[in-house]
Amino acid sequence: MYPIMLDLTDKKIVIIGGGKIALRKTLGILKAKGTVTVVAPNFLPEFAELDRVKRITATYKAKYIQKAQLIFACTDSKIVNQKIVRDASDYQWVNDCSRKENSDFFNMSTIEHEEYLIALSSYGKDPSKTKEQRKTIQHLLDQERK
Repeated sequence: MYPIMLDLTDKKIVIIGGGKIALRKTLGILKAKGTVTVVAPNFLPEFAELDRVKRITATYKAKYIQKAQLIFACTDSKIVNQKIVRDASDYQWVNDCSRKENSDFFNMSTIEHEEYLIALSSYGKDPSKTKEQRKTIQHLLDQERK
């Protein structure tokens, strides 16, 4: 994997799914000043409060990702997520949140500290361990400020 930071301005980003993982991905994109289309038959109530999010209440169809540059497959169905991966074109970047082997990319755990962004990754092998490490490093940085 190749670590990278992306400018999401004017990029077509689609998230399929309306649950917790989809919400977390959406919030990350919004924080990076991106806009996103989220497609799901149902959404967590928090989605209704978000700006720069287009919600489409529907089940997945390939037409929803045709023009996307970045796609997140965040449904609770591995079958639907696999279909999203298969439907994507070679030029599209897909993150299958249920199977890292299907993904062209995955997110890193990050710490924002003063003017730095610190990113951690277990290469998708152990996200919970990465989260623990992030908390440890964040605590050390917070102690340094005091």
